[in-house]
Amino acid sequence: MPKRNSFRDSLAALRHAYQEGDAQQLHDAYVHARKTSRFMAALLPVLEKIYPVCGFLDFASRLENCMSTDGLHLGCEKFFNELNISWRIDLPASIRDVAENSPVLFFGNHPSLFTPFLVAASVNRPDLRFFSAQYVGHLLPSVGKTAFPIEVPLTRSWTEWRRSGWQRVLVYRLISLIHDLPQPDDIRASNQASIAAGADHIRNGGSAIICPGGGGKSKDRKWYAGIGSLVKQLHQSPGNKPAYLLPFREENCSNKRIYAYLQKGPVARFKNAVIYRGPVCIRFGEPIAISEIGAADAKVQPLVDELKQQYECLFAKPQTQ
Repeated sequence: MPKRNSFRDSLAALRHAYQEGDAQQLHDAYVHARKTSRFMAALLPVLEKIYPVCGFLDFASRLENCMSTDGLHLGCEKFFNELNISWRIDLPASIRDVAENSPVLFFGNHPSLFTPFLVAASVNRPDLRFFSAQYVGHLLPSVGKTAFPIEVPLTRSWTEWRRSGWQRVLVYRLISLIHDLPQPDDIRASNQASIAAGADHIRNGGSAIICPGGGGKSKDRKWYAGIGSLVKQLHQSPGNKPAYLLPFREENCSNKRIYAYLQKGPVARFKNAVIYRGPVCIRFGEPIAISEIGAADAKVQPLVDELKQQYECLFAKPQTQ
Protein backbone atom coordinates (compact mmCIF):
# COMPACT_ATOMS: atom_id res chain seq x y z
CA MET A 1 0.00 0.00 0.00
CA PRO A 2 1.44 3.44 -0.91
CA LYS A 3 2.75 5.58 1.93
CA ARG A 4 0.30 8.30 2.95
CA ASN A 5 1.47 11.86 2.34
CA SER A 6 0.22 15.18 3.64
CA PHE A 7 -1.31 17.76 1.30
CA ARG A 8 1.89 19.80 1.63
CA ASP A 9 4.04 16.83 0.60
CA SER A 10 1.79 16.07 -2.37
CA LEU A 11 1.85 19.70 -3.48
CA ALA A 12 5.65 19.74 -3.19
CA ALA A 13 5.83 16.65 -5.41
CA LEU A 14 3.56 18.31 -7.98
CA ARG A 15 5.70 21.46 -7.95
CA HIS A 16 8.86 19.39 -8.45
CA ALA A 17 7.31 17.49 -11.38
CA TYR A 18 6.20 20.78 -12.93
CA GLN A 19 9.59 22.45 -12.56
CA GLU A 20 11.68 19.48 -13.70
CA GLY A 21 9.51 17.52 -16.10
CA ASP A 22 6.76 17.71 -18.65
CA ALA A 23 3.05 16.93 -18.86
CA GLN A 24 3.61 13.18 -18.43
CA GLN A 25 5.63 13.60 -15.24
CA LEU A 26 3.05 16.02 -13.87
CA HIS A 27 0.28 13.57 -14.84
CA ASP A 28 2.03 10.76 -12.97
CA ALA A 29 2.59 12.97 -9.91
CA TYR A 30 -1.07 13.99 -10.00
CA VAL A 31 -2.24 10.36 -10.10
CA HIS A 32 0.20 9.47 -7.30
CA ALA A 33 -1.06 12.36 -5.14
CA ARG A 34 -4.60 11.05 -5.46
CA LYS A 35 -3.44 7.66 -4.19
CA THR A 36 -1.27 8.85 -1.32
CA SER A 37 -3.01 11.93 0.13
CA ARG A 38 -6.39 11.60 1.84
CA PHE A 39 -7.13 15.25 1.14
CA MET A 40 -6.23 14.88 -2.55
CA ALA A 41 -8.22 11.65 -2.75
CA ALA A 42 -11.31 13.56 -1.60
CA LEU A 43 -10.66 16.77 -3.55
CA LEU A 44 -9.48 15.59 -6.96
CA PRO A 45 -12.54 13.53 -7.99
CA VAL A 46 -14.67 16.65 -7.39
CA LEU A 47 -12.18 18.78 -9.32
CA GLU A 48 -12.24 16.35 -12.25
CA LYS A 49 -15.99 16.91 -12.68
CA ILE A 50 -15.35 20.62 -13.07
CA TYR A 51 -12.14 20.53 -15.09
CA PRO A 52 -10.61 17.31 -16.53
CA VAL A 53 -7.09 17.84 -15.19
CA CYS A 54 -5.99 14.23 -15.64
CA GLY A 55 -7.36 14.09 -19.18
CA PHE A 56 -5.78 17.44 -20.04
CA LEU A 57 -2.34 16.32 -18.83
CA ASP A 58 -2.65 13.09 -20.79
CA PHE A 59 -3.70 15.16 -23.80
CA ALA A 60 -0.65 17.42 -23.43
CA SER A 61 1.62 14.39 -23.03
CA ARG A 62 0.38 12.91 -26.31
CA LEU A 63 0.94 16.22 -28.09
CA GLU A 64 4.46 16.51 -26.67
CA ASN A 65 5.29 12.96 -27.78
CA CYS A 66 4.15 13.77 -31.31
CA MET A 67 6.15 17.00 -31.49
CA SER A 68 9.31 15.57 -29.93
CA THR A 69 9.24 12.61 -32.33
CA ASP A 70 8.12 14.22 -35.60
CA GLY A 71 8.85 17.92 -35.18
CA LEU A 72 6.43 20.81 -34.78
CA HIS A 73 4.58 20.70 -38.11
CA LEU A 74 4.33 16.95 -38.66
CA GLY A 75 3.87 16.30 -34.94
CA CYS A 76 0.90 18.66 -34.68
CA GLU A 77 -0.55 17.26 -37.91
CA LYS A 78 -0.22 13.72 -36.53
CA PHE A 79 -1.78 14.74 -33.21
CA PHE A 80 -4.90 16.18 -34.84
CA ASN A 81 -5.23 13.29 -37.27
CA GLU A 82 -5.27 10.87 -34.33
CA LEU A 83 -8.04 12.74 -32.51
CA ASN A 84 -11.65 11.72 -32.85
CA ILE A 85 -12.42 15.31 -33.89
CA SER A 86 -12.55 16.27 -37.56
CA TRP A 87 -10.59 19.35 -38.59
CA ARG A 88 -9.80 21.24 -41.76
CA ILE A 89 -7.50 23.95 -43.03
CA ASP A 90 -8.53 26.90 -45.20
CA LEU A 91 -5.22 28.18 -46.56
CA PRO A 92 -5.48 29.26 -50.22
CA ALA A 93 -2.54 28.45 -52.48
CA SER A 94 -2.11 32.18 -53.15
CA ILE A 95 -1.35 32.71 -49.45
CA ARG A 96 0.68 29.57 -48.74
CA ASP A 97 3.87 30.81 -50.39
CA VAL A 98 4.03 33.85 -48.10
CA ALA A 99 2.95 31.76 -45.11
CA GLU A 100 5.76 29.25 -45.58
CA ASN A 101 8.59 31.31 -47.05
CA SER A 102 8.44 34.98 -45.99
CA PRO A 103 9.16 36.63 -42.65
CA VAL A 104 5.71 36.35 -41.03
CA LEU A 105 3.93 37.17 -37.82
CA PHE A 106 0.79 35.02 -37.68
CA PHE A 107 -1.90 36.62 -35.52
CA GLY A 108 -5.47 35.78 -34.65
CA ASN A 109 -8.03 34.63 -32.13
CA HIS A 110 -7.39 32.00 -29.46
CA PRO A 111 -10.73 30.37 -28.55
CA SER A 112 -9.26 27.02 -27.55
CA LEU A 113 -6.16 25.16 -26.42
CA PHE A 114 -5.81 23.93 -30.00
CA THR A 115 -5.17 27.32 -31.63
CA PRO A 116 -1.37 27.61 -32.01
CA PHE A 117 -1.02 23.92 -32.80
CA LEU A 118 -3.62 24.16 -35.56
CA VAL A 119 -1.53 26.93 -37.12
CA ALA A 120 1.61 24.78 -36.78
CA ALA A 121 -0.19 21.82 -38.38
CA SER A 122 -1.29 24.04 -41.27
CA VAL A 123 2.02 25.66 -42.14
CA ASN A 124 5.25 23.76 -42.79
CA ARG A 125 7.88 26.03 -41.26
CA PRO A 126 10.81 24.71 -39.21
CA ASP A 127 11.37 28.26 -37.90
CA LEU A 128 7.85 28.71 -36.51
CA ARG A 129 7.87 29.87 -32.90
CA PHE A 130 5.20 30.76 -30.35
CA PHE A 131 4.62 33.72 -28.10
CA SER A 132 3.21 31.65 -25.26
CA ALA A 133 2.53 31.81 -21.55
CA GLN A 134 5.60 30.85 -19.54
CA TYR A 135 3.91 27.85 -17.90
CA VAL A 136 3.23 26.19 -21.27
CA GLY A 137 6.92 25.38 -21.63
CA HIS A 138 6.82 23.29 -18.44
CA LEU A 139 4.05 21.13 -19.91
CA LEU A 140 5.37 21.02 -23.48
CA PRO A 141 9.18 21.14 -23.54
CA SER A 142 9.20 21.07 -27.35
CA VAL A 143 7.40 24.42 -27.25
CA GLY A 144 9.37 25.75 -24.30
CA LYS A 145 12.72 25.24 -26.03
CA THR A 146 11.88 27.67 -28.81
CA ALA A 147 9.08 29.85 -27.41
CA PHE A 148 9.18 33.54 -26.65
CA PRO A 149 7.78 33.17 -23.12
CA ILE A 150 5.35 35.69 -21.67
CA GLU A 151 4.53 35.76 -17.96
CA VAL A 152 0.81 36.26 -17.40
CA PRO A 153 -0.96 37.09 -14.12
CA LEU A 154 -2.55 33.99 -12.63
CA THR A 155 -4.64 35.36 -9.77
CA ARG A 156 -6.82 38.04 -11.40
CA SER A 157 -9.99 36.04 -10.84
CA TRP A 158 -12.48 38.73 -11.87
CA THR A 159 -10.60 39.58 -15.06
CA GLU A 160 -10.20 35.94 -16.05
CA TRP A 161 -13.85 35.18 -15.26
CA ARG A 162 -14.94 37.96 -17.62
CA ARG A 163 -12.54 36.74 -20.30
CA SER A 164 -13.37 33.05 -20.25
CA GLY A 165 -15.56 31.98 -17.35
CA TRP A 166 -15.00 30.26 -14.03
CA GLN A 167 -13.17 27.26 -15.51
CA ARG A 168 -10.36 29.56 -16.63
CA VAL A 169 -10.26 31.07 -13.13
CA LEU A 170 -9.93 27.57 -11.67
CA VAL A 171 -7.17 26.56 -14.08
CA TYR A 172 -5.13 29.69 -13.40
CA ARG A 173 -5.55 29.24 -9.65
CA LEU A 174 -4.33 25.65 -9.92
CA ILE A 175 -1.33 26.72 -11.99
CA SER A 176 -0.52 29.42 -9.42
CA LEU A 177 -0.02 26.67 -6.82
CA ILE A 178 2.90 25.20 -8.74
CA HIS A 179 4.20 28.13 -10.84
CA ASP A 180 6.34 30.80 -9.17
CA LEU A 181 5.71 34.25 -10.60
CA PRO A 182 8.68 36.65 -10.60
CA GLN A 183 8.42 40.18 -9.22
CA PRO A 184 6.46 42.68 -11.37
CA ASP A 185 9.59 44.54 -12.53
CA ASP A 186 11.22 41.26 -13.54
CA ILE A 187 8.06 40.19 -15.39
CA ARG A 188 8.00 43.45 -17.32
CA ALA A 189 11.67 43.17 -18.30
CA SER A 190 11.32 39.50 -19.27
CA ASN A 191 8.25 40.11 -21.42
CA GLN A 192 9.90 43.06 -23.16
CA ALA A 193 12.95 40.89 -23.88
CA SER A 194 10.72 38.20 -25.41
CA ILE A 195 9.04 40.76 -27.67
CA ALA A 196 12.44 42.08 -28.79
CA ALA A 197 13.71 38.54 -29.44
CA GLY A 198 10.58 37.79 -31.47
CA ALA A 199 11.07 40.91 -33.57
CA ASP A 200 14.68 39.87 -34.25
CA HIS A 201 13.53 36.39 -35.27
CA ILE A 202 11.04 37.78 -37.81
CA ARG A 203 13.48 40.45 -38.98
CA ASN A 204 15.97 37.67 -39.79
CA GLY A 205 13.46 35.77 -41.92
CA GLY A 206 11.64 33.67 -39.32
CA SER A 207 8.01 33.29 -38.32
CA ALA A 208 6.06 33.43 -35.09
CA ILE A 209 2.51 33.15 -33.76
CA ILE A 210 0.88 35.66 -31.43
CA CYS A 211 -2.69 35.78 -30.14
CA PRO A 212 -3.09 39.43 -29.14
CA GLY A 213 -6.43 38.95 -27.39
CA GLY A 214 -5.27 36.05 -25.25
CA GLY A 215 -7.35 32.91 -24.86
CA GLY A 216 -11.06 32.34 -24.35
CA LYS A 217 -14.19 34.22 -25.37
CA SER A 218 -13.99 36.87 -28.09
CA LYS A 219 -16.74 39.26 -26.95
CA ASP A 220 -15.41 42.72 -26.03
CA ARG A 221 -11.89 41.33 -26.11
CA LYS A 222 -9.13 43.83 -25.48
CA TRP A 223 -5.92 43.22 -27.41
CA TYR A 224 -2.64 43.37 -25.55
CA ALA A 225 0.15 45.73 -26.60
CA GLY A 226 2.63 43.02 -27.63
CA ILE A 227 1.57 42.90 -31.27
CA GLY A 228 1.85 46.69 -31.50
CA SER A 229 5.34 46.61 -30.01
CA LEU A 230 6.39 43.96 -32.52
CA VAL A 231 5.09 45.97 -35.47
CA LYS A 232 6.72 49.16 -34.18
CA GLN A 233 10.11 47.46 -33.76
CA LEU A 234 9.90 45.96 -37.25
CA HIS A 235 8.94 49.40 -38.60
CA GLN A 236 11.93 51.02 -36.95
CA SER A 237 14.42 48.33 -37.95
CA PRO A 238 13.20 46.20 -40.88
CA GLY A 239 15.05 43.18 -42.21
CA ASN A 240 16.36 42.50 -45.69
CA LYS A 241 13.08 40.94 -46.84
CA PRO A 242 9.57 42.41 -46.53
CA ALA A 243 7.81 41.08 -43.43
CA TYR A 244 4.11 40.30 -43.27
CA LEU A 245 1.30 39.97 -40.80
CA LEU A 246 -0.82 36.94 -41.65
CA PRO A 247 -4.23 36.75 -39.93
CA PHE A 248 -5.89 33.48 -38.97
CA ARG A 249 -9.15 32.53 -37.32
CA GLU A 250 -10.02 29.31 -35.49
CA GLU A 251 -13.69 28.43 -35.90
CA ASN A 252 -16.17 25.91 -34.53
CA CYS A 253 -14.10 25.23 -31.46
CA SER A 254 -13.77 26.35 -27.85
CA ASN A 255 -12.27 25.06 -24.65
CA LYS A 256 -15.74 23.84 -23.67
CA ARG A 257 -15.67 21.55 -26.70
CA ILE A 258 -12.27 20.20 -25.65
CA TYR A 259 -13.43 19.68 -22.06
CA ALA A 260 -16.42 17.69 -23.33
CA TYR A 261 -14.07 15.61 -25.49
CA LEU A 262 -11.88 14.84 -22.47
CA GLN A 263 -14.66 14.12 -20.00
CA LYS A 264 -16.67 10.93 -19.67
CA GLY A 265 -20.31 10.16 -18.98
CA PRO A 266 -23.67 10.69 -20.72
CA VAL A 267 -23.59 14.49 -20.60
CA ALA A 268 -20.20 14.64 -22.34
CA ARG A 269 -21.33 12.06 -24.91
CA PHE A 270 -24.46 14.11 -25.63
CA LYS A 271 -22.45 17.31 -26.08
CA ASN A 272 -20.00 15.61 -28.44
CA ALA A 273 -22.77 14.01 -30.51
CA VAL A 274 -25.25 16.90 -30.64
CA ILE A 275 -23.73 20.25 -29.67
CA TYR A 276 -20.13 19.99 -30.81
CA ARG A 277 -20.56 18.70 -34.32
CA GLY A 278 -18.76 19.72 -37.46
CA PRO A 279 -15.06 20.07 -38.10
CA VAL A 280 -12.78 22.45 -36.28
CA CYS A 281 -11.52 24.91 -38.88
CA ILE A 282 -8.48 27.17 -39.10
CA ARG A 283 -8.83 29.91 -41.75
CA PHE A 284 -6.12 32.22 -43.04
CA GLY A 285 -6.62 35.68 -44.51
CA GLU A 286 -4.61 37.72 -46.98
CA PRO A 287 -1.14 38.75 -45.78
CA ILE A 288 -0.61 42.37 -44.76
CA ALA A 289 2.76 44.02 -45.34
CA ILE A 290 4.00 45.36 -42.02
CA SER A 291 5.26 48.45 -43.82
CA GLU A 292 1.62 49.30 -44.64
CA ILE A 293 0.46 49.34 -41.01
CA GLY A 294 0.56 52.74 -39.35
CA ALA A 295 3.55 55.03 -39.67
CA ALA A 296 7.14 54.54 -38.63
CA ASP A 297 6.66 56.95 -35.71
CA ALA A 298 3.25 55.59 -34.66
CA LYS A 299 2.57 54.86 -31.00
CA VAL A 300 2.00 51.26 -29.92
CA GLN A 301 -1.68 51.52 -28.94
CA PRO A 302 -2.85 53.10 -32.24
CA LEU A 303 -1.08 50.26 -34.07
CA VAL A 304 -2.92 47.71 -31.92
CA ASP A 305 -6.25 49.45 -32.53
CA GLU A 306 -5.68 49.56 -36.29
CA LEU A 307 -4.80 45.87 -36.47
CA LYS A 308 -7.77 44.89 -34.33
CA GLN A 309 -10.14 46.87 -36.55
CA GLN A 310 -8.69 45.33 -39.72
CA TYR A 311 -8.91 41.84 -38.24
CA GLU A 312 -12.53 42.22 -37.18
CA CYS A 313 -13.49 43.45 -40.64
CA LEU A 314 -11.58 40.67 -42.37
CA PHE A 315 -13.45 37.63 -41.05
CA ALA A 316 -17.12 36.94 -40.70
CA LYS A 317 -18.02 36.08 -37.12
CA PRO A 318 -19.55 32.60 -37.15
CA GLN A 319 -21.00 30.87 -34.10
CA THR A 320 -18.22 29.03 -32.28
CA GLN A 321 -18.74 25.99 -30.13
